Amino acid sequence: MRFVAQGVRFGKRPAQAEDEGDGIPRPHMAKLIARRQAGIREAADLMACLPEPGESLHCVMTARLDMTDVLNALIERKGRCERLTIATLGFNRRNFLMMLRWLDSGAVASLSLVASKFFRSHNGELWDETLKEFGERKQRAACCPCHAKVMALAFADGSRFAIEGSANLCSNGSAREQFALVNDAALSDWHARWIEELVRKHARHEVAS
Repeated sequence: MRFVAQGVRFGKRPAQAEDEGDGIPRPHMAKLIARRQAGIREAADLMACLPEPGESLHCVMTARLDMTDVLNALIERKGRCERLTIATLGFNRRNFLMMLRWLDSGAVASLSLVASKFFRSHNGELWDETLKEFGERKQRAACCPCHAKVMALAFADGSRFAIEGSANLCSNGSAREQFALVNDAALSDWHARWIEELVRKHARHEVAS
C-alpha cells in the first residue's frame, strides 16, 4: 500500500507577522532585523550616486538586498513617483505591504503590476489580497506568462528611470542578482508601455476568489 503524507495547513500568517517578524524567537528575530537593516543600508548606498541622463548604474545584489528596498531608496532620493510600472515573476507579503505604503503615503501616484501565473498558482491568497487592495486604491495588477524583472519610474521632477535585471521584487535568498538602473526617458516609457499593455490585456480575467 502506498502511503502519501498529507500536508499540514497552519492557516494564513497575519500580515504583521510576516512583515515585522512577530512570533519569531528573539535570537532569530535579532538576526532578521540585522539582515533587514543591512539590506536597507545597502540599497541606500547603491542609490547614493544616481546616473545622469543617458548614463546607467550597474549593480550586483547580495543576498541581503531586496528589490523593493532599491525602489524605496530611489523614491526617497527623487521624491514623488507619478508612475511606477513593475514586471516581476513574484513577490512576497513584505513587498506587497511596501507597495501599499507607497500608494497610501502618496509617494507613488500610479502603480501597475504584472506577475507570473506561476506565482499566482503558488501564492493564491496573497494574489487575491493584492487584487483586492489594488482595486480599492484604483490601481491595476494582472498575472500572465511572465519571467521579466523590469521596473519603470516616472518622477514628478520629469526624470524617468528604468531598472532591468535578474532580480524579482523579493529578496534573492543566497544567490547573487544583478540589475542596471538606466536614466533614459525613452527606455523607461517603452518599458512602461509594454507592461501596461499586459495589464490591460490580462486584468479583465483577474477575479479574486
